[in-house]
Amino acid sequence: MIDQGFCFNAGEWNFPDAPLRGLYARHRVYESVRGLETFEPWIARIEKFDVAAVEEASSEIPPEWLGEDPGALERLLEQLLRRRSLVRELIVSAWKSSAQPFPNWK
Repeated sequence: MIDQGFCFNAGEWNFPDAPLRGLYARHRVYESVRGLETFEPWIARIEKFDVAAVEEASSEIPPEWLGEDPGALERLLEQLLRRRSLVRELIVSAWKSSAQPFPNWK
């Protein structure tokens, strides 16, 4: 688990709730998105993601990556696990936004 850019809000080790955050700026890449079914089976896999797998992956993170707040990682992991059930809702929120990231959603 390597934070590429702002995946976990850079060095803050958190995950702000913002449906459009992380979407590619050029919405053309989302032209094949027709609805939530486009994101399957990935949504279902996220919703059922194993807690033990998350804990195992996090145990591999070098302590020096955590900076001055080692508890931040634990809070991040708890937040990610809670958010598993929100993925569908966040995708729909992005679709309904004024940014219109999915131009061919039916």
